[in-house]
Amino acid sequence: MWSLLPHWISLQSERGRVRKCWEGHRLLRDKQDGRRHGECDACHSRPPAGSAVLACAGCKFTVCADCNCRPRLPPLETDPLFCGPHSPRLLVAPSNVAGMGRGTVIVCPGGNYEFLMPKEGLPIAEWLASHGIAAVVLRYRLLPHHDLEDALDDLDAAAALVRQARGGPVAAIGFSAGGHLVASHATRTERRRIESVHTRSRAKMLDAQVLVYPAIDGTPWLDPEKAGFFNRGDSSSLPKTAGALDTPTKALCGGDGFCAPPTFLVGSTGDTICPPREHSDIYAEALKEHEVEHTYVRKNMGEHGFALSQEWTHRAIKFLTNAGFGWVDGEDEWEGCSDCCDDNVRALAPSPLTLPEKAESGEIALVPVHA
Repeated sequence: MWSLLPHWISLQSERGRVRKCWEGHRLLRDKQDGRRHGECDACHSRPPAGSAVLACAGCKFTVCADCNCRPRLPPLETDPLFCGPHSPRLLVAPSNVAGMGRGTVIVCPGGNYEFLMPKEGLPIAEWLASHGIAAVVLRYRLLPHHDLEDALDDLDAAAALVRQARGGPVAAIGFSAGGHLVASHATRTERRRIESVHTRSRAKMLDAQVLVYPAIDGTPWLDPEKAGFFNRGDSSSLPKTAGALDTPTKALCGGDGFCAPPTFLVGSTGDTICPPREHSDIYAEALKEHEVEHTYVRKNMGEHGFALSQEWTHRAIKFLTNAGFGWVDGEDEWEGCSDCCDDNVRALAPSPLTLPEKAESGEIALVPVHA
């Protein structure tokens, strides 16, 4: 079954000690001669002539010297985003939390609600931490054994946990399906507020959200030909819990129930999986109509799944800083509204999220989000 996994999850070229291509063939040392090898398949830049590269003799997969030095992803069998799909956790690296400025960002990777994309997890938290913004990664529950409501419960609980541990503000950044999850959190929170639905997690609206190539229109998840589900190797049918993914579509597209915190939105015109005209453009228009503070970066940044890109990252950091995250000059304490910073929550005992600074920088703690 593992051999049937999507290549963007197996990521054989980026896992383990042995360098391999997408197909799992071992890469060999070579030099860029300008003829046999093209651009680097990792950074998409063309290595200088004569420079060292790793290349596949069969498929011409090439990695430049700089990308060869990047940290490797863990093997699938030990990847915390791949293992433990029934146990929601926060992945916390002490170096991404200890000594950071105000607020915390919860990273929600994409993966079509079946997997969690590793490039959209810890690397995102490390990028935020490099700018003084504390960040943790949420391993939320997935199809087919769980549905959208379960994943939203996980995000609710994660937000409550980080508020308990570090106070406010709290934001979430979501990629692809993770963007759908984050955006849906606001509509469900508002609906429950109106209906006076009380939950044990005491769900509150996030103080800000960052949505990167988000899936907004959930109707493709109802069509086996468009949904792109792995479904344990049976891509011709839908997972039994997939139908709930379309539930918030009307609200997310600006209909009754639309609600959102201040938003930073990213859409790539080169994206064929979540093209802006069908997803982020619609959400941007809804934000505008409902007079929600937002920034929309829309340009050709490549195909779906590009994750970090200088085309949007610098502006996102500025957006989060203006929203009260990280180190803000002239301010010593977050003065969030009563809906965002509850004194009773602040008064609770320290949570397991408060990790000792002396912990090793490479250590990742898996913190349960539900009591």
